[in-house]
Amino acid sequence: MESGGLVGVFLGGAMPWLEAVVVIPAGILAGLNPVAVVVAGLSGNLLTVALAAVYGERLRLWWQARRRGTAPSSAPSTVEGAPDDTSRGRRAQRVMQRWGLPGLALLGPIGLGTQLSAVLAVSMGISARRTLAWIAAGTTAWCVLAAVLADAGMSFAGVGA
Repeated sequence: MESGGLVGVFLGGAMPWLEAVVVIPAGILAGLNPVAVVVAGLSGNLLTVALAAVYGERLRLWWQARRRGTAPSSAPSTVEGAPDDTSRGRRAQRVMQRWGLPGLALLGPIGLGTQLSAVLAVSMGISARRTLAWIAAGTTAWCVLAAVLADAGMSFAGVGA
Protein backbone atom coordinates (compact mmCIF):
# COMPACT_ATOMS: atom_id res chain seq x y z
CA MET A 1 0.00 0.00 0.00
CA GLU A 2 2.94 2.32 0.63
CA SER A 3 3.90 2.42 -3.07
CA GLY A 4 0.38 3.56 -4.00
CA GLY A 5 0.62 6.33 -1.41
CA LEU A 6 3.99 7.39 -2.77
CA VAL A 7 2.58 7.54 -6.29
CA GLY A 8 -0.15 9.80 -4.92
CA VAL A 9 2.48 12.02 -3.27
CA PHE A 10 4.44 12.14 -6.55
CA LEU A 11 1.34 13.11 -8.54
CA GLY A 12 0.25 15.61 -5.89
CA GLY A 13 3.68 17.20 -5.93
CA ALA A 14 3.50 17.45 -9.72
CA MET A 15 0.20 19.35 -9.69
CA PRO A 16 0.77 23.10 -10.04
CA TRP A 17 -2.03 24.08 -7.67
CA LEU A 18 -1.13 21.61 -4.92
CA GLU A 19 2.68 21.81 -4.48
CA ALA A 20 5.01 19.33 -2.82
CA VAL A 21 5.22 21.39 0.36
CA VAL A 22 1.53 20.54 0.96
CA VAL A 23 1.49 16.85 -0.03
CA ILE A 24 4.66 15.91 1.87
CA PRO A 25 3.19 16.58 5.34
CA ALA A 26 -0.03 14.85 4.24
CA GLY A 27 1.94 11.75 3.20
CA ILE A 28 3.84 11.71 6.48
CA LEU A 29 0.64 12.14 8.49
CA ALA A 30 -0.81 9.22 6.49
CA GLY A 31 1.97 7.04 7.91
CA LEU A 32 4.29 6.84 4.90
CA ASN A 33 8.08 6.79 5.25
CA PRO A 34 9.17 10.46 5.60
CA VAL A 35 12.30 10.12 3.44
CA ALA A 36 10.40 8.33 0.67
CA VAL A 37 7.63 10.93 0.85
CA VAL A 38 10.10 13.82 0.47
CA VAL A 39 11.79 12.11 -2.49
CA ALA A 40 8.45 11.36 -4.18
CA GLY A 41 6.97 14.81 -3.60
CA LEU A 42 10.09 16.67 -4.67
CA SER A 43 10.54 14.47 -7.74
CA GLY A 44 7.02 15.14 -8.93
CA ASN A 45 7.26 18.85 -8.27
CA LEU A 46 10.69 19.37 -9.80
CA LEU A 47 9.79 17.34 -12.88
CA THR A 48 7.01 19.78 -13.71
CA VAL A 49 9.18 22.78 -12.77
CA ALA A 50 11.87 21.53 -15.17
CA LEU A 51 9.30 21.10 -17.93
CA ALA A 52 7.90 24.58 -17.28
CA ALA A 53 11.38 26.16 -17.30
CA VAL A 54 12.67 24.36 -20.40
CA TYR A 55 9.54 24.80 -22.49
CA GLY A 56 9.01 28.32 -21.19
CA GLU A 57 12.52 29.22 -22.30
CA ARG A 58 11.95 27.62 -25.72
CA LEU A 59 8.70 29.51 -26.11
CA ARG A 60 10.39 32.79 -25.18
CA LEU A 61 13.21 32.19 -27.70
CA TRP A 62 10.70 31.22 -30.40
CA TRP A 63 8.63 34.31 -29.72
CA GLN A 64 11.67 36.61 -29.82
CA ALA A 65 12.83 35.05 -33.09
CA ARG A 66 9.37 35.40 -34.57
CA ARG A 67 9.20 39.07 -33.63
CA ARG A 68 12.63 39.69 -35.18
CA GLY A 69 12.10 37.41 -38.16
CA THR A 70 15.23 35.38 -37.35
CA ALA A 71 16.01 31.85 -36.23
CA PRO A 72 15.84 31.17 -32.47
CA SER A 73 19.09 31.43 -30.55
CA SER A 74 19.94 30.05 -27.16
CA ALA A 75 21.24 33.38 -25.84
CA PRO A 76 18.86 34.72 -23.21
CA SER A 77 17.65 38.28 -23.29
CA THR A 78 15.27 40.14 -21.06
CA VAL A 79 11.59 40.08 -21.86
CA GLU A 80 9.31 42.27 -19.80
CA GLY A 81 5.99 41.08 -18.47
CA ALA A 82 4.44 38.27 -16.48
CA PRO A 83 3.40 34.97 -18.03
CA ASP A 84 -0.23 35.79 -17.38
CA ASP A 85 -2.41 38.56 -16.01
CA THR A 86 -3.70 36.73 -12.94
CA SER A 87 -3.19 37.99 -9.42
CA ARG A 88 -0.65 35.19 -8.81
CA GLY A 89 1.20 36.27 -11.95
CA ARG A 90 1.29 39.90 -10.84
CA ARG A 91 2.41 38.88 -7.34
CA ALA A 92 5.18 36.70 -8.79
CA GLN A 93 6.33 39.54 -11.01
CA ARG A 94 6.50 41.94 -8.03
CA VAL A 95 8.57 39.39 -6.07
CA MET A 96 10.89 38.91 -9.03
CA GLN A 97 11.40 42.65 -9.49
CA ARG A 98 12.00 43.28 -5.79
CA TRP A 99 14.05 40.24 -4.68
CA GLY A 100 15.14 38.63 -7.93
CA LEU A 101 15.39 34.92 -8.59
CA PRO A 102 16.45 33.95 -5.02
CA GLY A 103 13.34 35.61 -3.58
CA LEU A 104 11.13 34.02 -6.22
CA ALA A 105 12.68 30.62 -5.51
CA LEU A 106 12.04 30.93 -1.77
CA LEU A 107 8.50 32.29 -2.04
CA GLY A 108 7.38 30.12 -4.97
CA PRO A 109 6.70 26.92 -3.02
CA ILE A 110 4.64 28.63 -0.32
CA GLY A 111 2.49 31.08 -2.20
CA LEU A 112 3.23 31.74 -5.83
CA GLY A 113 3.57 28.25 -7.21
CA THR A 114 6.82 26.72 -8.36
CA GLN A 115 5.74 26.19 -11.95
CA LEU A 116 4.48 29.77 -12.30
CA SER A 117 7.72 30.98 -10.71
CA ALA A 118 9.74 29.03 -13.28
CA VAL A 119 7.73 30.37 -16.23
CA LEU A 120 8.03 33.92 -14.93
CA ALA A 121 11.79 33.64 -14.42
CA VAL A 122 12.48 32.33 -17.92
CA SER A 123 10.08 34.87 -19.43
CA MET A 124 12.27 37.57 -17.90
CA GLY A 125 15.39 36.18 -19.56
CA ILE A 126 16.85 33.89 -16.89
CA SER A 127 18.10 30.58 -18.28
CA ALA A 128 16.10 27.43 -17.65
CA ARG A 129 19.12 25.80 -15.96
CA ARG A 130 19.63 28.68 -13.51
CA THR A 131 15.90 28.92 -12.87
CA LEU A 132 15.63 25.20 -12.13
CA ALA A 133 18.66 25.28 -9.82
CA TRP A 134 17.28 28.13 -7.71
CA ILE A 135 13.71 26.86 -7.58
CA ALA A 136 14.92 23.34 -6.76
CA ALA A 137 16.97 24.71 -3.86
CA GLY A 138 14.08 26.76 -2.49
CA THR A 139 11.57 23.95 -2.91
CA THR A 140 13.90 21.41 -1.31
CA ALA A 141 14.43 23.67 1.71
CA TRP A 142 10.69 24.18 2.23
CA CYS A 143 9.87 20.51 1.70
CA VAL A 144 12.50 19.32 4.17
CA LEU A 145 11.24 21.85 6.72
CA ALA A 146 7.63 20.73 6.15
CA ALA A 147 8.66 17.07 6.53
CA VAL A 148 10.59 17.72 9.74
CA LEU A 149 7.71 19.69 11.23
CA ALA A 150 5.14 17.04 10.23
CA ASP A 151 7.28 14.24 11.64
CA ALA A 152 7.96 16.19 14.83
CA GLY A 153 4.26 16.95 15.20
CA MET A 154 3.41 13.27 14.89
CA SER A 155 6.06 12.34 17.43
CA PHE A 156 4.88 15.07 19.79
CA ALA A 157 1.27 13.88 19.51
CA GLY A 158 2.37 10.30 20.12
CA VAL A 159 1.19 9.11 16.71
CA GLY A 160 4.60 8.17 15.31
CA ALA A 161 6.15 7.10 18.59
